[in-house]
Amino acid sequence: MATGMSQIGSSSDFGGELLSATVRRLVLDRIVQGHYRPGERIVEFKLAKELGLSQSPVREGLRELAAVGIITIHPRRGARVRLPSAKELADVSVVRAEIDALAARLAAPRIPDAALDDLDGLIGEMLTQLDAGDFSRVTAADVRFHHLIAEASENHALERAFDQLAPFARTFITLTLPDVDVRGIVLEHRPILAALRARDADAAAEAARAHQLSVSELLQTHFPATLGDPFQAQEEEAGT
Repeated sequence: MATGMSQIGSSSDFGGELLSATVRRLVLDRIVQGHYRPGERIVEFKLAKELGLSQSPVREGLRELAAVGIITIHPRRGARVRLPSAKELADVSVVRAEIDALAARLAAPRIPDAALDDLDGLIGEMLTQLDAGDFSRVTAADVRFHHLIAEASENHALERAFDQLAPFARTFITLTLPDVDVRGIVLEHRPILAALRARDADAAAEAARAHQLSVSELLQTHFPATLGDPFQAQEEEAGT
């Protein structure tokens, strides 16, 4: 993919750590966009060859995705895409509710006006892409919205916690949007923005928390309970 290649190329001078992060983002984008399907293998050496990299940053990028449960890595079988269960995704949303609430509370008194305008634009982008049926771009705008608030909190530990859980945010919308009307969930970003504009820390925290709890409820109600890692049981039985 040309986009992935250009991203890798532009990062090549900054060392293995940044390369692995770029690989991580590329693979996650491909999973969300359906290029890699649940249960599908991601062959490390083939991906490294495609991107013109050594296997080391590719291996590290895959390990980072395995650490947050997006893929599984098994001896001799390598990496496979897994599908988080409804409970996993709902659990992450509950944790995100508190992380996002704290981020909004800390950001309220200090977020720049320009960042507030960016948040407004991202809400518009989410709605536009929702109307277009482009689920991947809806999720990308959603992640940028919440990450911008996390950045404005000026709390690096909070930002790291957000970054660990963000892949699930992208995953859940991709899995639920085809069958569920989530316009109401998207519109819940507006009260968050309104509270931030008013510099009301309590209201911003409550709006952010309520939004993520709505996401959790959506997942528990609509996410197919039978879905999970389609290959995990087979591999456990095979002793891998």
